Amino acid sequence: MREKDVPAADTTGTPPGGAVQDPPHPYDEQALARIRLSDAYREVAESALHGVATWYDKSSFTGQGSYVEEAARLVSRAEDVLRCAVIYERESHSSWEDIGGALGVTRQTAHERFGKHVTAWREPLDKPERYLPDGTPDDERIPYGARYADGIPRPEYGTAEQAAKDLEEWLQQRTVPGDSWADEEHPVTGALTRNSTATMLMRLSDISRRLLDEQMVPDPRAEADLCERRVALYERMIREDEVVPADVHKWIERDRARAAELRATPGTGKPWPAEDSDGS
Repeated sequence: MREKDVPAADTTGTPPGGAVQDPPHPYDEQALARIRLSDAYREVAESALHGVATWYDKSSFTGQGSYVEEAARLVSRAEDVLRCAVIYERESHSSWEDIGGALGVTRQTAHERFGKHVTAWREPLDKPERYLPDGTPDDERIPYGARYADGIPRPEYGTAEQAAKDLEEWLQQRTVPGDSWADEEHPVTGALTRNSTATMLMRLSDISRRLLDEQMVPDPRAEADLCERRVALYERMIREDEVVPADVHKWIERDRARAAELRATPGTGKPWPAEDSDGS
């Protein structure tokens, strides 16, 4: 349901009195990098915890070299944490000089070691295989990306939301009094950042450019969808009391009119008037 279609009172969280309860925007790319880093930390923590116990030391499951093998896996997972940390630092606008200084190496050495991992992270975000209807990039290489077969609805917030909630539950189950985050209601998701309404508008521009690049004559229905999404975001921006352009109301009317015109185009869902039996 689009924001402009939300009724005055419903079961989705709209408060009495007609005010629209807007759903949160998707997590931004910095948050995706942080979720990935938290997940990498969880992998290390679970692996390290497994190595603390001694009950299986004399069991038939252990053999020569098994402890070294397990420790090597832990080191490999820790290396993944470091790579994820560098990616998150870059998404947080840290310079290569900052990263190199934290590692005790030059910026050039840091870039030579981790630059390819940052590039691999950014590539599907900058040039994704496809875009989701809300404008966020979707690609097999993006962690927690939401990919579904044609005709199957995408979950409301995608799998990044579920990954963050799973990490939240995992940490809370292992939290004890005295932990620095023990009094926090949302120790994992509380600091994650989301796209702003202005950013979501810019993402729709990415879809518009993609349509023009891929189709000489864009599908009228797809273009109408974009116009209607822009209207919903413009209206949300007004509700959020953000600084809006002076012409925003003109843009809303323009996009509404354009969407109606496109919906009336043959072959996009609005049929032509039925022909008379004599073919006239």
